[in-house]
Amino acid sequence: MAMGKNKTGIMAAISAASETPKSNSSERAHRALPKGTIGSVRAGLGGIQEIDTGLVLAWGPKDRLGIELTAVNNTEPHESIQVLAESIAEAGQQVPVLLRPSKEQDGHFEVIYGQRRILACRHLGVPVKALIRTLDDSDALMAKGLENAGRAELSYYERVRFAQAILEQEYTRADVCQALAISKNTLSQLERINRMVPVAVGEAIGAAPGAGRPKWTALATAFENARLDEEHILRVLNNHANADSDERMEIVLREVGKRGKQERNTETRTPVPGVSIKSGKTGLAVSIKRAGENKKFANWLDQNLDQLIRDSFERFQSENPEG
Repeated sequence: MAMGKNKTGIMAAISAASETPKSNSSERAHRALPKGTIGSVRAGLGGIQEIDTGLVLAWGPKDRLGIELTAVNNTEPHESIQVLAESIAEAGQQVPVLLRPSKEQDGHFEVIYGQRRILACRHLGVPVKALIRTLDDSDALMAKGLENAGRAELSYYERVRFAQAILEQEYTRADVCQALAISKNTLSQLERINRMVPVAVGEAIGAAPGAGRPKWTALATAFENARLDEEHILRVLNNHANADSDERMEIVLREVGKRGKQERNTETRTPVPGVSIKSGKTGLAVSIKRAGENKKFANWLDQNLDQLIRDSFERFQSENPEG
């Protein structure tokens, strides 16, 4: 899937959508739009159209946590949407959104970017100012990624989830890198966060706009090393439902420290010289020094340990037929 073929055109669209109209002369709807779509557009200024928010549909990989564009949003809007709505009510919508005509529903549009602005306008009961372009999926994804990167609107974890959502829609890793303007190494870091941090925990924490890569990496490492338990963390977060997203991240990171202290209280025993067994709540570890008098024993055990464990397991099964 080639995504670089129309990058100049996409950037022009983004630039155009970022400019406040300076002219008072009205224009008709874009001539290239499908017939039904033209009927849904009210002529705007400088190529900007005013669109009924009820005609705007969600499209593409989800890039935000806690914010979803549905046919009708009956619930109280997200706090950030309310703040944005107040700003639009006072000063007007300064930056248009980018839409494309829907192929599935005549007279409707799909949002490429600007979902928060659409929801804010819907909350106010006013049409949303939009730039409309006929973009294919590849170019639409590029525009969505470039706009997010350019405005630095996504938190680090939202970028993690956005990258994963793109991959789940069968785009390539090269597509993701181009859409988010990141390197392969950075994508690997995002993928590791997504792989190690349980989705339920990530969603319970939320976007955490103040938490960057180091904090999410620390959290991923804690789960990777079994220092955190998903069910335990979800219970902890459930007890802090009123905390904001960044506060919930700090609460979870404090749990990492607590669990680390518990692990330091593991029991250590030495059945024979040079051999130590550490027993804790999350694991059992055997350590043998491969030096001095223990070297030969360590080498022998290394060669026979697999069979010894199999023999021990068979004995365990015979002694615990129901276990």
